Amino acid sequence: MVDGSALLLSWIEAIPPVAPSAKTTHRVCMSRCTDGAWSDVAVIASGENLFANWADTPTVVRATDGRLLATWLRKSAESTYAYDAVVSESKDDGKTWETLGSIHSDEKPAEHGFVSGSSLHELTAYCWLDGRAMELPDESAGGHGHGGGDMMLRATRVAPRADRVSPPSEILDDRVCECCPTDLAIGHFGPIIVYRDRGEDGTRDIAVVRWLGEGWSVPKLVSRDGWMLEGCPVNGPSISANGNDVFVAWWTGEPEHGAVRAARSKDGARSFSEAFDLDTDGSLGRVETLLLPNRDALVFWYDLDGANAKLVGKWLATSGSIGAAHTIARVSADRSSGFPRAVLQDNDVWLTCTAVDANKSRSVKLYRAPIAALTK
Repeated sequence: MVDGSALLLSWIEAIPPVAPSAKTTHRVCMSRCTDGAWSDVAVIASGENLFANWADTPTVVRATDGRLLATWLRKSAESTYAYDAVVSESKDDGKTWETLGSIHSDEKPAEHGFVSGSSLHELTAYCWLDGRAMELPDESAGGHGHGGGDMMLRATRVAPRADRVSPPSEILDDRVCECCPTDLAIGHFGPIIVYRDRGEDGTRDIAVVRWLGEGWSVPKLVSRDGWMLEGCPVNGPSISANGNDVFVAWWTGEPEHGAVRAARSKDGARSFSEAFDLDTDGSLGRVETLLLPNRDALVFWYDLDGANAKLVGKWLATSGSIGAAHTIARVSADRSSGFPRAVLQDNDVWLTCTAVDANKSRSVKLYRAPIAALTK
């Protein structure tokens, strides 16, 4: 994330066990880049009960009272699918951290994850996938995946100061895709949330919910792709907002080879343009978006490159023009490459992704590209 003139980068790393009988310890880390120099690594949280998932990554936002707030996942029971979304705070710009507790109020051993958060205009908001209405699988009998019941989407708004009580979380949609990442941006009137919906017939279309001032809107499809799937693709949408200008991009498996699609809104996500395709010849998706100050947009995703993949980006002008695909980096085509992330700072775009070397060792890679080099 961009924090004034600095950049904040967070990640999860594994610490191998020191004894054969010991468990692997994970830790959530953060570093701050100021004037081109990275700070010492700060540990947000660590332990054997920290839940690490290739698609479910930590978040760090600057709250309106100056605190840094980080979210991460902690196992709540022995089941693989029982974990909480936990919030930690730092009052010294990330040097030290204190765990506050779960972002959700229920204490049920269930899935809680894929948190998205943002802070703007004296408002901090979060959304997440909440499995309190689901049943855990019987892993002792060989059960795996998700149990019965439906995954829901919930959201909360954080009080502007730590000494105030935040309002309780609210259900935004009671039936959503079980493990597709969410995304959240703050527009002119408040938070706007995009996610992959799950219809009764198995359709997996992208939906949006927005804050109306006194409550949340009802879910509405961004585009009716009509993609039918018995299972979760782990491939969520991305949203960027600037006032009433909103841009959403996503991957769908509806065409034969899948497609990266996008749609615009000029009225704060009340309505969207007809969706248009950016890639239809086969890609991994895992889409990231940036809305530029002039209302142009940049979209990034993992494109297939033979047996491997590459991080590519395209520029989309407000006029409708679409630029050529620019290759930013070569990445693995499997899950180890994670999801790309991008931020805008002055005249540059910063992108990060996970790289895997020949020894299967993973590292966080950071790339910097001038906006002018991508808007062609």
